[in-house]
Amino acid sequence: MERSFWRKPMKEALYRESRIAKALGEPARYHITELLLKHGPLRVSDIAKKVRRSQPTVSHHLSVLRGLEIVRYETRSDGTDYWIKYPREVRVIISALRKFIKRTQEGLEEDL
Repeated sequence: MERSFWRKPMKEALYRESRIAKALGEPARYHITELLLKHGPLRVSDIAKKVRRSQPTVSHHLSVLRGLEIVRYETRSDGTDYWIKYPREVRVIISALRKFIKRTQEGLEEDL
């Protein structure tokens, strides 16, 4: 007999949170996110230079971030600008990650 909890769908919020965590877990996407927070709107070519990745690779990462509503974009006649859609919330996420890493590193130092 199959248990009913195996058939329950994951809650939408939990699913979306895990997808965002996974996306930001990719170092290049995390770096792109930090750049956009720091510099504001940037073009793919500018991002590619700063993260030392090819333009197609950066475009792929931006596509993933767009799909999760982390970044927005506007296409103009002279190119496309990308920026963080919810900068305050993304800054909170990055700040929490930095605090967590700092705390875990302090914990390692205390253990020595």
